[in-house]
Amino acid sequence: MGYLFCHDPRAAVTHTEPITDIDKILKKQISIEPNPNYGQPGPADFKVFLAILKKLSDYGRPVPNKVYFSQMELARLTDRSWGGRTGKDFIHSLYTLAHTRITMPFYRPGKDEPFIANFSIPSEFGIQPKGSGIESCEITIPDYVQRSLDDRFFSCLNYNRIRGVPTIQATLYIRLFHHFSDLAESGTQTSVQMRKRYDDICKSWLGGLTVHTHKSKIMNAQLGVHLNALVADKFLRSFSIDKTAAEDGFNITFIPGAGFRDDYNRFYKGRFQNELQFKFYEEQENIGHPMELVRRFHEHRTGEKITASHVTASEQQYALTLIRELTFEGAQAFVEYGVKRARATNYAVNTLAGLKTYYGDFLKDREAIARAKEAATARLQKEQYERDAAAYDQYRRDKAEQLFAAASADIQESILATARAKASGSILGREGSSLVIRMERDKIVAERFEIPAMDQWLANRKLN
Repeated sequence: MGYLFCHDPRAAVTHTEPITDIDKILKKQISIEPNPNYGQPGPADFKVFLAILKKLSDYGRPVPNKVYFSQMELARLTDRSWGGRTGKDFIHSLYTLAHTRITMPFYRPGKDEPFIANFSIPSEFGIQPKGSGIESCEITIPDYVQRSLDDRFFSCLNYNRIRGVPTIQATLYIRLFHHFSDLAESGTQTSVQMRKRYDDICKSWLGGLTVHTHKSKIMNAQLGVHLNALVADKFLRSFSIDKTAAEDGFNITFIPGAGFRDDYNRFYKGRFQNELQFKFYEEQENIGHPMELVRRFHEHRTGEKITASHVTASEQQYALTLIRELTFEGAQAFVEYGVKRARATNYAVNTLAGLKTYYGDFLKDREAIARAKEAATARLQKEQYERDAAAYDQYRRDKAEQLFAAASADIQESILATARAKASGSILGREGSSLVIRMERDKIVAERFEIPAMDQWLANRKLN
């Protein structure tokens, strides 16, 4: 996020050159490539991005690859009131984010070398317009990000601290909370502090913010007001801006306050807790599947892949009707059938509702309907397996935590030493090492204390 967003809106639109080059990509550094038509994502886009992550977090596990928003929900999560240009601004943000390419390495458990991926967030999106605004929208998360979240490479923080605050303040909270938490896991909370070069904060945390050469400008015209707000909120106990030893810039030293310790104990330590996905499946049924069906209809009709689509209310409503009558898989089969029939007779069908004329004939195709029902059953079974796997994963981690805490000090140290050795090849460095160590530790505990495998755990749960 630090490289992706520039928090100066006027400067962001002028940043159109890639931030790094191919040599740096090969050295596993992060590369951001803004689109010349949109520039680098700015503060408004940052709020939409945070809304996507917040909604994805609310869905819980298993982590889905879709996020759904209603108009009012998107406005609420981005601190906007609905009216005027709000809808157009949201659409512009989605296009800006989707057209900004990110290249970065991903950690893969058990692999020495990282996997370098190129993607955007969102990778695709669909919109149901309402006048010049949005009735609802569907955001697709890249597979790389989804898999990383499923592997539990994430931090949890207090979302209320970034609601309604300037984006620079929100970014400083996010980055400092992450670094403080990582340090706290490897030491004591009372001794945690962090020092970072001011120019590096402007570059790697705030996306290319102007670097000032006078402390007074840093304090009075740029970061001071946001840091003072974090102190007032008790997240920081204090901060200081001092000349570097070489006097070639400034260092900023951050000392966490009671607010950090509260957030760390409440959110970060409990970050592996499961949340139920009832809301996701309801929104998938009412928003996601209808929009996906309309998108697939237009792809079949035009023969072109669609990554950004606008869906009319009438098309979405007819799609929802088809899905409720035929299941999602059956509706897809009908779309393929209808488009083929229309093409065979040179009928220029431009809307999903234009396929109604073939509906009666399709219902006579019992084999197609039977295959669709089998596919629907398979999908539901897969979704149930994913929910069971997520629940087992939570059980296994909770059990590993209990068994580790109950073990003697020498056994704990032996397990941690082995986990650190196995995690030493991680490319994530200090920031991600605690997550890798935690994963390796849980594996060792599961083997040593014989935590039941998933099939046995499921069988025991059914008996109980």
